[in-house]
Amino acid sequence: MDEVTDLDRRQAERVAQLKRASVEHAAAEGQGATDTAPAADATAQPAARKGDRWITFNTFMDVIAPRLTLAERAVWLVMFRHARDGKCETTVRMLANGAAVSRSTAEIVLRRLEASGLVWAIWKSRDKGKPSKYGIHAHPDRCLHRLPTKVEPS
Repeated sequence: MDEVTDLDRRQAERVAQLKRASVEHAAAEGQGATDTAPAADATAQPAARKGDRWITFNTFMDVIAPRLTLAERAVWLVMFRHARDGKCETTVRMLANGAAVSRSTAEIVLRRLEASGLVWAIWKSRDKGKPSKYGIHAHPDRCLHRLPTKVEPS
């Protein structure tokens, strides 16, 4: 039990450190609280700033990845690789091939990532093989409460 508590403490410290870095980055870019662009819809997330990809990646690897299965990590990383400005346009087949999992596993993992708040559907294609568009992030405040504390090895 102490091991889990220690992990939570270290993750909380890392989240605080990443938040400070994000605030400092925004201040350096001159984008503090002056960003007033309206959101396109209720599911839209804040626009990504230059340099946010590393903050997102580091947050994911340090705080969120330890709470995910290997398949979930692999699919999120494939989506992150293809994402531009926080949006990823891809097919389930592309995710499955990139993550080295079956198509059915990729579909299951994608639903779990959506449920956890790490990705969200901007729009989904109804045509098989056509790409869908997803939003992607790794903000601990939005998803940690939905993730397990520790993943049991299988």
